[in-house]
Amino acid sequence: MKDKRVTLEQAIALIKDGDTVATSGFGLDCLADELFKGVEDSFLQKGTPKNLTCVHCAGQTDFESAGYQRWAHEGLISKLISGHMGSNPGIVKLIVDEKIQCWNLPQGVIAHMYRSRAQGKPGEITKIGLRTFCDPRFGGGRLNESTKEDIVKVVEVDGEEYLFYPTPNLNIGLIRGTTADEYGNISVEEEAHMADILELAMCVKACGGKVIAQVKNYVKAGSIDTQMVKVPGVFVDAIYISQEPEKYHRQTKLVMYSSVFAGHTKVPEGSITPLELDDKKVIARRAALELVPYSSVNLGLGIPMNVATVAAEEGIGEHIVSSVEVGIIGGTPAGGVNFGAATNAWAWLNEPAQFDYYNGGGLDLTCLGFAEVDPKGNVNVSRFGPKIAGVGGFIDISQATKNVIFTGTMTAGGLKTEVKDGKLTILQEGRNKKFVKSVEQVTFSADFANETNQNVLFVTERCVFKVTPEGLKLIEIAPGIDLQKDVLDQMEFTPIVAEDLKIMDPKLFSEGLIGLKEHVLAKAK
Repeated sequence: MKDKRVTLEQAIALIKDGDTVATSGFGLDCLADELFKGVEDSFLQKGTPKNLTCVHCAGQTDFESAGYQRWAHEGLISKLISGHMGSNPGIVKLIVDEKIQCWNLPQGVIAHMYRSRAQGKPGEITKIGLRTFCDPRFGGGRLNESTKEDIVKVVEVDGEEYLFYPTPNLNIGLIRGTTADEYGNISVEEEAHMADILELAMCVKACGGKVIAQVKNYVKAGSIDTQMVKVPGVFVDAIYISQEPEKYHRQTKLVMYSSVFAGHTKVPEGSITPLELDDKKVIARRAALELVPYSSVNLGLGIPMNVATVAAEEGIGEHIVSSVEVGIIGGTPAGGVNFGAATNAWAWLNEPAQFDYYNGGGLDLTCLGFAEVDPKGNVNVSRFGPKIAGVGGFIDISQATKNVIFTGTMTAGGLKTEVKDGKLTILQEGRNKKFVKSVEQVTFSADFANETNQNVLFVTERCVFKVTPEGLKLIEIAPGIDLQKDVLDQMEFTPIVAEDLKIMDPKLFSEGLIGLKEHVLAKAK
């Protein structure tokens, strides 16, 4: 039996200059951060490995120094195919300064690219990304002038358009689990999810490359229960045992290890602390009116996550099933830097399987944020000049879900409002208008939404819009709001105004419960 254990130096020596390296993880969990640190130290001390092409699905960092932030040194990376890079400001600077070539592709698409290559296919064919900036007719996901090649192609199958995303030839895969046995079998019993570790490992092996796994524990062959093995040893070439797990093997930035995040224990939900009645709660309440009983939902960060809190306040939390794109179904998703983990989760899927579920229309509703909206209803959340966030799972989720609710305040930058006595008052208008003549990038395509008959709403604190084939239509306005001054004058374009413009329910702007439970459960009848 070959001993697959390696030192950090031996692990890094397997990575050669110019290699294409794929890395697992979502935030810090399933991120082999000690291997990231080893690569950084080797590059700074020896100048190698250098000129790497890197591929990863989700944001992989602690927002400060871990993960790809460690590799933000000129010359270490030459090309990057990334789902999300906004949490790594050093990488973003290299992109903006034209120091690396970069393609920003949807998170789920990259996960499926791994699986396609593992199946012996050259890449992924999908409708995800059509009409967005990932479509080669609108930029092909290229983020700077140095990135010349259109790696994404438009193809036709039975008269319908699809995008083809080729999978690069991967030389190295860096994955992470909790325990490895002598055969190289990997379990994830102390992780907060499985992420993409299996498909990534299988893809690398299909390319003839080597897979290096970072773990916390090493045990005798056969010690891991068969059902606990998530990456069989046949896909693993080298095992590195973390020497400082408290630094380099954390579930999240704030949590070293939680048995609740790992799914071994459940905690009482406890009493819900009601959200303060403000403009953000109003938005969450109005979005929650679109819920249906026993619906499967995905909620983005920020205001969208307040929808779950409002549902819990109103006693219908048990009637919705939340999910997180990394593969978690059920429970309560964690927010902030703990995003990607969940409390009281029902089940874990592999990340590509979760996007199978999403792509197949499994979600009843998704609630996401918005930053820029144009007259058609196109949305930009991914780039604002030198500020690059990346799309993450936004395109995958928003294009594949029948009911899409975008939430956010009407303006930004200093907006002050008062919610009182069943109405909204604008005390100070925001400096920045979000409804603009044109968006910098199309992260959500209104044309695609109309072609696929999606139901798309924009919910703000003062009004509600709907995407229609004719353009963005104003359908509701808040009590206390002046249509011209507070809505139309705060937009760079004039929307269609519904002839039967409705007044938003005053209960949304009042203290106490709003009858959400009765409203939602009535839809089951």
